[in-house]
Amino acid sequence: PLPPLAEQQRIVTEIEKWFSLIDQIEQGKDDLHSIVKQTKSKILDLAIHGELVPQDPNDEPAIELLKRINPSFTPCDNGHYPQLPDSWTIVPMQMLCSLTDGEKLDGKGMPNLDVKYLRGERDFKTLTNGRYVAANSLLILVDGENSGEVFRTPIEGYQGSTFKQLHINENMLAEYILHVINLHRKALRENKVGSAIPHLDKKLFKAIEVPVPPYDEQVRIVTVINSMHSKLDAIMENL
Repeated sequence: PLPPLAEQQRIVTEIEKWFSLIDQIEQGKDDLHSIVKQTKSKILDLAIHGELVPQDPNDEPAIELLKRINPSFTPCDNGHYPQLPDSWTIVPMQMLCSLTDGEKLDGKGMPNLDVKYLRGERDFKTLTNGRYVAANSLLILVDGENSGEVFRTPIEGYQGSTFKQLHINENMLAEYILHVINLHRKALRENKVGSAIPHLDKKLFKAIEVPVPPYDEQVRIVTVINSMHSKLDAIMENL
């Protein structure tokens, strides 16, 4: 279609104007995405420093909770968290959770719970043997670039080869520990071991310092984090 030359010029000017506006919008979306990511990280940082929700003096101190996990537990001071509330305590991650493999099972057809299925990228494959994982279990990636990423299994099946099962002590609120792990994801990704296939540095993972609040405060923290993250996600989805 060939318009007059003057109209061609007006058309090109109009196209360039709209393309410029679209570029600004795209850049704005990228900037906002970065801000949302930073905001989520800041929310988690405030949470583990005891600054996200108010403390309740009626809450059972965290040390009592930790003594139920390990009766011989003795708290120690930590310079990284000098301003924590008195009712909180610092412990290494290995005291609160463990990494294991499921029990071997043979002769029963069940889904292979690999990373692509858990990310929704494909349907599951059926295997007749493997390491059993119950529905609603936690699996943590220990092989690959995204080591440290945690998934909750929607169904029972066999543990994918790149996973370990993550068991969080029943005295802790699992969602609180998952948020702490998420805050350390960058460090876990950047400090993998192995050359051909990078692996999660389990020693580093077990040594993560976890600020532990009273159980009831863990509940309040998780409620606020989830509410704030939900609002931020809604902003991104409506761009």
